[in-house]
Amino acid sequence: MQRIINVLVQFKNLILYLILLGISLLFINSKSDFHQYKFEKYGLYLSGGLHDFSNNISGYFDLKKENLRLHKENSTLKVLELKSQALPLYTNKTIVTGRFPFRVKNVRVIKNSFQNQRNYLIIDQGSEMGIRPEMAVISAQGILGIVKSVSKHYSNIISILHLDLKINVQLKNKSAFGSLVWTGKDPKKFSLNDVILSSDIKVGDTLITGGMSSYFPLGIPVGQISKVETSPKNGYFKISVELFKDPSQVHYAYVIKNEDIDELKVLKSGIPQ
Repeated sequence: MQRIINVLVQFKNLILYLILLGISLLFINSKSDFHQYKFEKYGLYLSGGLHDFSNNISGYFDLKKENLRLHKENSTLKVLELKSQALPLYTNKTIVTGRFPFRVKNVRVIKNSFQNQRNYLIIDQGSEMGIRPEMAVISAQGILGIVKSVSKHYSNIISILHLDLKINVQLKNKSAFGSLVWTGKDPKKFSLNDVILSSDIKVGDTLITGGMSSYFPLGIPVGQISKVETSPKNGYFKISVELFKDPSQVHYAYVIKNEDIDELKVLKSGIPQ
C-alpha cells in the first residue's frame, strides 16, 4: 500500500494534469457540436481499429477449424463434380440410370515425399474411419495415388510420383487410351505410354482418368499433352504430359471408395488370364 501511495505522490502532477484534461475534454464535448463530432470520429476510428485487430486475431486461430469445415463441405461437392464429369462419358443407358458407385471421404496429407524414385504419402485417417487398401486418392485438381496399407488412424499411399505406378488414362472426347507413368524428376512431368500411332492425338489435348480400373472413376482431369513424337519401330507414340496440379504441393485430399469393388473382384477372378 505504501508503494502505491509513493507512486501517487511521485506522479501527482501528471495525475492531476490528466484528470483536469479529462474534465476539460468532457466539458468541451458537451458544449461544442464540432468537438463532439471530432471526438466521435476519433473514437469510432479507435474502436474500429481495436475490433478489426480482435477479429484478425480470432480469425487466425479459427482458420484451421474453418478450413477443415470447408474441406468437409467440399467432399459433398466433389462427389457431384466427379459424377458430372463421368456420366456424360458413359453410355446413354448409364446416364439414364445414373449409376455412380463412388463415394468420397476428405482427408489431410501429413507427409508427402517427392525426392525419391518411389514416393509415398501418409494421410490422417485409417481403418477406424473406413479407409481400406486399394482405394484411390485424389486432390482438388488431379490424382495423388492409391492406398497401400492402413493402420487404425493413418494410411500409407503409393504416390503417383512412383516409378512402378501406372495410371490408366484416356484423351478427353477421344478413344485413345494409355498408361501414365512418372518420369522420375519433375513432379509435374509424366510420360504417356502404349498409345498406338493410329490414334488421333496432338499437343494440348487433355487427359482424364480412363475408368478401366476399379480405383478411379472415369473423367477426372489429369493433365495436358506437352510433346508428341512418333516411334515407328514399336508402333507407339512417345508422349510427354504435364499435370494440372503439382502432387508434391497438396495438403488436403479425397479418398475415393468404389462400393462395387468386391463385386468387380469376383468377376475378375473368374476371367482366365
